[in-house]
Amino acid sequence: MSTKKMKILIALLVVALIFGTGAYIAVDTLKSREEQAQQEELNSMQLFNFDEDSINKVEITLPEGNFTIEPSTDTGWAITDTNYNYPIELNAYYINTICNYMSNLTALKKLNVSAEQLSSYGLDQPQPLTCYNGDTAYTLYLGNASATEEYFYVMLPDDPVVYAVDFQKGEIMKGGLSYLKDPYLITWLDVDINYVKLQHKQDISFEIQKNEDNLWEMSAPLKDASLNAANINSMLTSITRLQVDNFVQMVESPKDLAKYHLDDPAYQFTLKNTDGETLTLDFANFKSNDTEVYFVYEESGQIAAISPNGANFLKTEASELMTDTLYSPEYTDVASLSVQVDDLQFNLEMNHEQPSYRLIQQDGTETDITSMNDSVQKAFSSLFQSVSKLTYDSLDLNAEPDTETEPTVIFRYTLNDGTETELSLVPIDDTFYQSFLNGEYTGKIVRRRALSGNAGVITCYEKLLDEIALN
Repeated sequence: MSTKKMKILIALLVVALIFGTGAYIAVDTLKSREEQAQQEELNSMQLFNFDEDSINKVEITLPEGNFTIEPSTDTGWAITDTNYNYPIELNAYYINTICNYMSNLTALKKLNVSAEQLSSYGLDQPQPLTCYNGDTAYTLYLGNASATEEYFYVMLPDDPVVYAVDFQKGEIMKGGLSYLKDPYLITWLDVDINYVKLQHKQDISFEIQKNEDNLWEMSAPLKDASLNAANINSMLTSITRLQVDNFVQMVESPKDLAKYHLDDPAYQFTLKNTDGETLTLDFANFKSNDTEVYFVYEESGQIAAISPNGANFLKTEASELMTDTLYSPEYTDVASLSVQVDDLQFNLEMNHEQPSYRLIQQDGTETDITSMNDSVQKAFSSLFQSVSKLTYDSLDLNAEPDTETEPTVIFRYTLNDGTETELSLVPIDDTFYQSFLNGEYTGKIVRRRALSGNAGVITCYEKLLDEIALN
């Protein structure tokens, strides 16, 4: 290649390089501008960006009133100022959620809407929500949800743009009284409750209270019945976890109660706590296939609704809170037990200090089992437990006690201190018995199988005789 051609080729390469570099620079500049525009667009969609923990005041405006809410050492948040006329148990978790959602709120899209069209988005008279960090205010104007419930329309102060944010967040931030109020049916701790009464129409289902020793006692329907503390505590724990489905309205007149069939409630549930406060809830009648059950808080006049499943505690019977035994002294507290079941009769004699244990049969035969093997000792103890752990099947407190028929089952206990107690059963038919303690009708109905079943006294007596024979 000649020198002249070489120079021409080099010149062409230089021109191509300059053109290529220029084109690259132009493309890169264009791309940078696009990326910058995209970033600016993303930044414009960021409505708020603040530390949620820095918020020291929240102002909520609702159709029912305005609420100023500030931090509280007791509950986290407390209403410090409001023009709402009724008391509110504040849902502090809801305020935390508002602060969380607003602190990093990003719009999903923007809309150019004229002032005349704002009413279509619920923004002609929006609901303001403001979080404060000192003197710095972060205000959001809340409108309506989109027809498809995909977005929630909002605006910012001094900004004509309508923003569409996540529907769920928008719905919760707009909230309402039902969100603002504590959602739990009972806001007390279960351990602070010391009185419970459930009444169905004119009948008291149960009435219990704690005594000076902090033990539960029953006042009705069976005074001084033996109670199952575990069942009572379980009931209270379940009830204090129930949540209200909807806070309907406040009672303004008797017509409001009648509207929800609360002018003549079917159930009344009353609680008291260790601070001396009383909480009374009146419930309308309901069926299991109802969608909700209406009730009213007597002290506040708040009408609300709960699910039928949640209201099932209103069907609790007294027997569910009681021990299921008739009379259950400790084995080591009993000196003797006399047993009569139909034609079967025998005595158990016990001296736990020596120790000494004897079986005295109906014909007078005495068997000292003190030194017999463990199987006999266990059978003897099981026979005692079959009587002392005898259970009842149901309650019939309104039945007329049968005082004419002679009992066919009699258990006589003599305790170590000489106290004597007689438990007797009078047959109703071939299956059931009325039970009497020291001649007084207990209201407890015993089924025959409690005596003759696998763990019944008749079966356990036969097992003891078999073990004695094998010893």
